[in-house]
Amino acid sequence: MRLFGVPSARPSTHTPGQRRAAVPAAPKRRGAAPAMAASSVQPAKPGAANILVVAGKETPELSVLEKLPPGARVLAIGQTAAELDAKGLDWGAVDVLLNCGVGKNAGKRDDVREMWPRLKNLRWLHSASAGLEHLLFPELVEGPVVLTNAKGVYSHSLAEYALTCCSWFAKDFPRLIAAKDAKNWDPYDVEELRGKTLGVVGYGDIGQATAKLARAFRMRVIALRRRAELSEAEKEEGVLDAMYPPEQLPQLMAASDYVVVATPLTPSTEGLVSREAIAAMRPNGVLVNVGRGRCVDEDALIDALRIRHIRGAALDVFATEPLPASSPLWELPNVFVSPHCADRTKEFQFESLERFVDNVGRYMAGGELLAVADKRSGY
Repeated sequence: MRLFGVPSARPSTHTPGQRRAAVPAAPKRRGAAPAMAASSVQPAKPGAANILVVAGKETPELSVLEKLPPGARVLAIGQTAAELDAKGLDWGAVDVLLNCGVGKNAGKRDDVREMWPRLKNLRWLHSASAGLEHLLFPELVEGPVVLTNAKGVYSHSLAEYALTCCSWFAKDFPRLIAAKDAKNWDPYDVEELRGKTLGVVGYGDIGQATAKLARAFRMRVIALRRRAELSEAEKEEGVLDAMYPPEQLPQLMAASDYVVVATPLTPSTEGLVSREAIAAMRPNGVLVNVGRGRCVDEDALIDALRIRHIRGAALDVFATEPLPASSPLWELPNVFVSPHCADRTKEFQFESLERFVDNVGRYMAGGELLAVADKRSGY
């Protein structure tokens, strides 16, 4: 499909194994119906999809939409209801909404919410992000529109980052950098990751990718999630040595040399890694956060780092972003800081839209969608 004369996109990639659910029938009215997924429902028109893209028109990854299957139409691209009104959008024709873009090109929750009452026949909304806390609003959560996201698309890059951070502390790279700057030849003993215990807080796609990569380093891996029982497939896979329920987070922290936080931000995960949990960490413990900043008690973490209760922390996410210049985290020598970019590869948004294009084909065929979100749980 040719879209507004944009050039060809990158080759298609597909992340298998995502959670699936079917698309429900289009709602007759907004806001009253409960969120649900039907077993098999045809699209508004068999073999067709009328798509509204909420993003800036300069969003580079929109070139991927050239790969939409025949029968899929992009009706309009815009960021506000006023902008789309000016383009003469037929709101009633829209049955699919794509929310994407980064920075100034990003679709915003307030704008999507303003559009919501006009989207009388919307059946499916796709978010090109994995995190949903910046998109969810009550009408979406309580209504019948199916929500999918980019769950799984960014998992490997975040797993790579997490293990890189573990190595940063294991090899004491700050010491190497300081010695190089001082032109000081000063050999010292380094630590292996092999044999160390990695605790994964949040065993979703990111947590699973991190655990598998840690196994390649021959680490022992334990994890935490709401359902503590291992499935038969997980037992056969042999990645995990133990699974903990949420109420045993302090025990997981105490048993780990490295802790990777990979949780989404939801009401149940905000502040999950509490002062108590941080206090349970080993003196040589390192905390790596690739989930969301508000899932960790940041003040408690700063206190633990200041008094060297733990060895260090590597943080890609923070309670407030951008991280304020006044934050002590900038000054602490045992903290590795990155500006929420661990998953920002050259391809990340392109791969996310590849997921959407794949799902459009499934939708048009009346099939099941990949990466359906649990709207009430927030992920």
